[in-house]
This record gives sequence, C-alpha cells and structure tokens, in this order.
Amino acid sequence: MFLIGGLLGLVMTGMMMDAASSISPSEGEDEDATDPDATPEPDNDLPPIMPGDNPEDDIPPLPDDPKEPPLIEGSADADMLMGTAEDDVIRGGDGADDLRGGLGDDLIYAGQGDDWVQGDSEYGVGGDDIIYGGLGDDMMAGQGGDDLVYGEEGDDTLFGGEGNDSLFGGAGNNILAGHDGNDVLVSTQGSDDLDGGAGDDVLIGHDGRETVWMNGGEGDDTLMPGAYDFVSGNDGHDSFILRDTAEGFPTVADFDATQDQVVLHLDADTAKDADITLHQDQDGTYLLGVNGHTVGRFLQDGGLTIGDIRVVTTAG
Repeated sequence: MFLIGGLLGLVMTGMMMDAASSISPSEGEDEDATDPDATPEPDNDLPPIMPGDNPEDDIPPLPDDPKEPPLIEGSADADMLMGTAEDDVIRGGDGADDLRGGLGDDLIYAGQGDDWVQGDSEYGVGGDDIIYGGLGDDMMAGQGGDDLVYGEEGDDTLFGGEGNDSLFGGAGNNILAGHDGNDVLVSTQGSDDLDGGAGDDVLIGHDGRETVWMNGGEGDDTLMPGAYDFVSGNDGHDSFILRDTAEGFPTVADFDATQDQVVLHLDADTAKDADITLHQDQDGTYLLGVNGHTVGRFLQDGGLTIGDIRVVTTAG
C-alpha cells in the first residue's frame, strides 16, 4: 500500500508541476491597466450580461438524473446471471453460481458456494471489472479490460485475461494466472501458485511459512518472493527483489547475470555497514547473505557476483 501511495503521490506532484509551468509571467505591463483615465475597450466575445427576450430560453436544461447501476441478484440456489452492456452490480448469493458480466465496468460479488465468475461474457472485450470471490472455492476470470480480482476465502483460481490486471489470492491455497498484459499478482497467505504469463508482471509473495511458487513467464518481470518462496523468472530481463526477513529465505531457480538483476532491499541502518557475501553451500547451491544472515538461495550462480547486486535502502 505504501508503494502504491508513493507512486500516486509522484503522479500528483508531476501534474501540479505541469500546471504551474503552463502559467507564464506577462512580457510587459498593460498601459491601460495602470492608467485610471483609460477607456476600457468593448469585448464583443463576452456573453451578454442580461438575458434575452425570453429568459427561459437562456437557462440550460437540467441534466438527467444519474442512473443507478443495474442490480442483478441471485438466490440461494445455483444461479446463472448475465450482465448488460452497462456498468452492472451482480450479486451471486448462495449456491454454485455462474456469473457473467457484460461490456461495462462491472462489480461482481460471487457470495457463498463454489462459483464460476467472468468479468465479461466474451474474452478480449469488456470493461474494467472488480470481482470478489467470497466464500467457497471459486474460479474467476477478469477477461477483457484492466480488472481487479480478489479471491477472499477458499482455494480459488484467478485468471487475469487481457489487459493489465491485479489479482489478490486471499485465504486458502490459490492459483493466480495473469495471462496477457502487465499484471500484478499478490499472494497474501497460503501456498499459492503465481504465473505472470505474457507482459512485464509484478509477483509478490508473503513471509508466512507456506511456500509460494512464482513463475514470471514471458516479459521483463519483477519478483518479490517471501521468506519460504520458490521463484523462477523464466524468459526476459527479470528483477529478483530480496529482503532480510526474520526467518527463512527464498530460493531463486534460474538467475542469469547476462539479463537478470538482483535487488537487495535493506533498511538504512543495515545498508550503511552491510557485509554482503556470496558463497557456495555444501549442496552446490549459492547462498547470498547480509551480515551473516542468509537472504536468498540460488540453485546456480548464473554468473552472479557481489558487484552485480544492487542495494536499495528502505524506510524502517
């Protein structure tokens, strides 16, 4: 959340600077502005101060009342609910439901039961949808658009589809697959399986004792594994972000120094006098350490040297 908030702050700052730079000082003083005897020039471009002969003709019509988004609700049974071309709100309720949004920006609550949810009824077209899995072992697909998909409770399967999607696993052991686009896949707990697919994706694990299996897929991906995670960048120029966790350390399967990079996040105090080491373990793997504490295991060195490691200081 801090990272997202920081990015938004940078964007807003850039907008303010752009607005300020568009206001330039005048090249010289207007003589009429400082001469009290000057006669103001008429401005024929200004609108009339007084209304016309029929004042009602000059009053713009009131806008139509905004429409409430269509609400489509299911029952306690197994329902099949279809959205419209508008921005729908779909509530599945109980039962194993089949929920399909339309072409608009839909908000879908799967509810209880093992549900099948599609943000759009067709793959490749549709709006930016938000999907909540609720209880049960759900299968959810964003389809077209830039979608937000939350697994919540249960062992869920989340598909992004086309667009730049954000998938959050929630409780349970989940499968998160980004497919096309530059996606964000977040494992919050449990033993999840994250597959970025095509595009430049961001995969984030957690520091619980469960193992999160992370595969970047195609593209230049950023992978931030948790304490016990197993991570593979696969194709592309990938960045592996490692941290000094309280216990445990992740395993990196396929680092290649000719195209990948290792970024080490350390707090300012640790980074100031950090002793970074890289040595081969008895099993043939390579251990990266900070001040005697292992922060990552590499199944192969891939040409990695201490000089290749980029250190980034973080707050705290």
